Amino acid sequence: MLDSCLEYLCERMNQSINSAFDLSDNLVIVASPSDINKQSNGSNENKVLIFISGLERDPFSKGGNIAAFQPTSRSAISNKPLFLAVSVVVAANFSASNYTDGLKILSHLLAFFNRNPLFNRQNSPDMPEFVEQIAMEMATLTEANLSHMWSMLGSHYLPSCVYQVRVAIPNSEAVLLQSGPLNFVKSNLQKREQ
Repeated sequence: MLDSCLEYLCERMNQSINSAFDLSDNLVIVASPSDINKQSNGSNENKVLIFISGLERDPFSKGGNIAAFQPTSRSAISNKPLFLAVSVVVAANFSASNYTDGLKILSHLLAFFNRNPLFNRQNSPDMPEFVEQIAMEMATLTEANLSHMWSMLGSHYLPSCVYQVRVAIPNSEAVLLQSGPLNFVKSNLQKREQ
């Protein structure tokens, strides 16, 4: 579900950039700024990266289970929708010779999310199946928090913006049942059949 949200935002950003700048290649990718060994990933150069820097329950929602029927010897329990607050970073990872192009792209994306702060079924019928809505709100980080974030990510600073993204998952139980291939290089991890 988190991957679907980021991939959807990535797709929308690429559509906007490609039409505005008349590009055929996608510049936005879902990727962290460094690999697991805290090394810069050269294949991400001259790209706009979108990645998660934090995740928590949305503080404006009420969590927990609710009883669907009056408690008896047999009562049904249903889950409330899952509301998440996700810190998403959009970063311009451009080489020195393409730095100003990266800033142009980042500026375009700032304007794009300012014009499109909410994606839902009414204005975006192509949203991922398990996501009801994605709300984007630009976050303000102090220099200290910004420095801490980039240090935590094991990367040097990149021109970027951080969005507090609120995601509504209408049926969190369905997320548990979702299946799809994992792209681990060497893994025996398999989803258990129900």
